[in-house]
Amino acid sequence: MGGKKDSERIIRSDPFAKHMGIEFVLIEDGHAISRMKISDKHKNFMGLVHGGAIFSLADATFGAAANSSGTKAMAIHVSIDYLAPCKSEYLEADVRLNTKAGKGGHYRMEVRGSSGELVAVCNGWAYHTSRPLIE
Repeated sequence: MGGKKDSERIIRSDPFAKHMGIEFVLIEDGHAISRMKISDKHKNFMGLVHGGAIFSLADATFGAAANSSGTKAMAIHVSIDYLAPCKSEYLEADVRLNTKAGKGGHYRMEVRGSSGELVAVCNGWAYHTSRPLIE
């Protein structure tokens, strides 16, 4: 049970992503793009987008890219570098599989503001199982 269309439907229904206002723009093998419109709930006490909101966008998009083939994958490590403060109206994350090593997959994540400015970069490893995303 569960082809790639079903997997994409499951990924798009992620409750945490919905809570954060994350919209998946593209989901394809090893690649995902998402967007999050910024609201007051995403901001910190300085009026900037909270680092946790930026990380959540990258992480949700990482999950979409890693699970896009229709088999279960889990993050085992993610690092983030915040490069610039963000006051954008939205953020966009672009996550791509760089390489696979056995059951491990290395992903690069870029988060950009609405003007295209690079706000953060992440590198992450996912453990890829052979279990279908939908059982």
